[in-house]
Formats: sequence, C-alpha cells, structure tokens
Amino acid sequence: MSLPDTISLARQRLQSLGALLARLRRTPLRGWPLIELGVPEAAAVYMLAFLGSAAFGVVRQILFNAQFGLSDAAGAYYAAFRLPDTINTLVSGGALTNALVPVLVAAYARGGDAAARRVLNLALTVLLGVAGALGLAAALAAPAFVRVLLAPGLDPATQALTVSLTRIMLLEVMLVVAESGLVALLVSRNQLLLPALAAVLHNIAMIGGIVAAMIFPQVGIYGPTVGAILDALIKLALLAPGLRGRGYRLRLLWAPGDRDLRTALRLLVPNAISSGVNYSGVIVDTALSTLSGQAAALGAIQNAYLLVGLPIRMLGVAIGQAALPRLSALSLAGDMAGMRRALRRALLAACGMAALAALALIALGRPMIRMLFERGAFDVAAGDLTYLMLAAYSLGLPAYVATEVLTRAMISRLDTRTPLITNLLQLGLRVALLLPLIGLVGPVLVPLVFAASSAVEAVILYIIMRRRLA
Repeated sequence: MSLPDTISLARQRLQSLGALLARLRRTPLRGWPLIELGVPEAAAVYMLAFLGSAAFGVVRQILFNAQFGLSDAAGAYYAAFRLPDTINTLVSGGALTNALVPVLVAAYARGGDAAARRVLNLALTVLLGVAGALGLAAALAAPAFVRVLLAPGLDPATQALTVSLTRIMLLEVMLVVAESGLVALLVSRNQLLLPALAAVLHNIAMIGGIVAAMIFPQVGIYGPTVGAILDALIKLALLAPGLRGRGYRLRLLWAPGDRDLRTALRLLVPNAISSGVNYSGVIVDTALSTLSGQAAALGAIQNAYLLVGLPIRMLGVAIGQAALPRLSALSLAGDMAGMRRALRRALLAACGMAALAALALIALGRPMIRMLFERGAFDVAAGDLTYLMLAAYSLGLPAYVATEVLTRAMISRLDTRTPLITNLLQLGLRVALLLPLIGLVGPVLVPLVFAASSAVEAVILYIIMRRRLA
C-alpha cells in the first residue's frame, strides 16, 4: 500500500469521527448508548478508545515502573497475570465476544431484541458456571503451575508471591465473563460507545492501586493487583445504561439443546482454545525468558509489548472488530462479493498503517522509552533492554494486525477452527525455535521468533480466506 493511500485512509477515519461527533450533538445525551455506528465510524471509535486506553495504560506503567522497576515483585506481578488471563481467554474476553456477535446478529434478524437477549442469557448461564469451576481449580493448582510451568527460573520467595497474586487475580474471571457477554450484545447492534468508554477507563482502579502503594509502602504489589479487580467492576457499571436501553436483564436460563446456544458454543470452543494457544505462547515466552540468564527480561518484554500493543489494538483489533458485524451480515446474506470488498478495505487500511507504525516505533522507540519510563527504579539499562525488545516486536506489526482482521473474517463465516489450527502451528514454530536457541541468543529471541511465526500465520490465513471468497 502506498504512502498516499495510507494517508488517505487515515484522513477517512478522521472524517468518520467528525461525522459521529456531529450525530452526537444532534442526539440527546440519554440516547447516546443506543446510537448505531457504521463500519468507518465504529473503526474510528475503537481507535480513539484504544488510544485513550493506551494513554491510561502508559500512565499506569510509568507509575508502576517508578515504584517497582524490574524488581522481583514486578516479575511476580507480571507472571501472576498469566494464569487468570489464560482462563479469561478460554471462557470470555475477545473469544466470547467474537463468538457471540455473529450468533446475536442472526438471532436479532430472526426474532429481534428478545431473541438476542435470550441467546445471551443461555450462553452466560453456561459460561459463568464453567468460569467459576475453572477459577476454583486454578486457585488450587496455582503453586504447582507457577513452580513447574510458569516461572521455573524464579527463586522460591518470588514464586510464593506469584501464587498469592495469582489467586487474587482469579477473582476477576467471572466478572470478565459477564462483561464480555454484555459487550457482545451491544457490539452486535453496532452500539459501541459504552464498550469504548469502558475500554478507555480500564486502568483507572489499577492506577489508584499503584498510587496507594506509593503512599502506603506496606501495600506493596498488592495495590495494583486489587486494582485490577476493581477495574472489572467499573467496566460492568459503565455498560449498564446501554443494557437498560436494550431491555436486558441477566436471567439464568438452561436449555442445552437450543440451536443458537449450540452454535455459539461451537464457535466459542475453537475460538477460545485458539486464544488460549496465544496465551500459552505468552506463558512459553515467560518461562523461557526466565531461563535466558537475564531476570530483567520479564519486565522488559512486558514494557515493550505494552508499546507495540497500541498499534495492534488501534489497527488490527479496532478495524477487525468494527468490520465483524458487517462481515457477519454479509455472510448471512451470502454476499461473497461484498465480503471480498469489505475485507480488502479492512486489510489495506490495517496493514498500510501498521507498516508506518512499525517504522515509527523503531525510529522513535528509544527516546519514547526514555521519556515515558526512565525514572525511579527504571534505569538506563532497563530502557536499553526494553528498546531492544520493542524493535524486535515491531518487525512483525503488519502481520499481527493482518491476523486480527483475518481471524474476525473467519469468525463471520462461522469458522473458528481454521484460526485455531494456524495458532497451533504458530505456537509449535515458536517452541521449536526458542527451545534450542534461547540460551545462545538471549531474551531478544522471544520477540524475534514471535514476529517471524506471526508472519507465517498471517500468510496462511490470507491464502485460505482468499480461496473461500473466490
């Protein structure tokens, strides 16, 4: 994609945002939660939301780095997120939202809001039960999991702290399940303003927890840990106005033979496992980086991925998620030509801007890290190591965002098995390269291998999707 084309697409996103602001001025405040957005407006809102979320995320990380640096407590905190995040991915998060959206679109087309609400309650009844059981099992298994799989290279005291933090964070699992289902209901009707606001304010309570640790040192690393739980509660509260406008009330419904429920679960299981494979890759990266001989690598990788994660969310996730309801409707109507056009536009926009973002991160990453993070316990050596990780991650940025868009195109066709297979291939490639080489190359091999395996995955997904839409 040429530079003028990329600039033109960026200008179109700004124009879409301007059109949305004009609509909001004409709409009473109480009507904002139910405004339905087109794909360009939705992409612009997602981008703005992820930008705001990233801004709060950077503030959170600046404060966290200043207070905890790359200490053992910070390493325990980063490691402790892995198990709860993996469970959240398996039964909720983006996996649940993406699996439910095409089913809710079809249910609404067939029976209106009442049908969509019923499908959501059926799904939440099953998934809240599964999430509760998995959370309890994970809390019991946490010591062995941390010692054997997650952080075998950490000392016993840091492993014990990791276990304690993991058990606290597991309280978030059922909250994330509920939130993901409610977001899916709004997204299926392109009512994105409240989910976007919830994304923006995601880090508010965690920032408060870090500030509490600064004011009261005895709080320590438990401050941001408890803040993560409060963040989930805040997001649920923000979704309430839109749900009331849709007439939604959470009711436990049990009908295991329901066709829509079976379709949702059929999509969710491979999609969740696929997302779980992604998080398994994070666990693999975490475990192998602890064996690289550099204890600071955990924190450096976390900080680098925070920065590269912004363009992934603003481009791949935002554009893919904005296009998902439209792609689902086109698939439901059997309009393959329309799907090809919509997918081509989404890929061109995402990959073109991702290439520019990658160049910017490589060129400006080191001064950006110095400006954002180098204070307090986060010294120049930590900044140098973080930039090395960031530059390596940036090489794969176009592949990351292409995979996000292509995966959602597959989901719109009610196919979550293909992304699962490609994710498994990607993880296998990472393990095959990391295991024999991590001790020789060092922790920078983790992002380099991730970039290379992501490129392979994106190419495979593109070839398959192109053939299916031919």
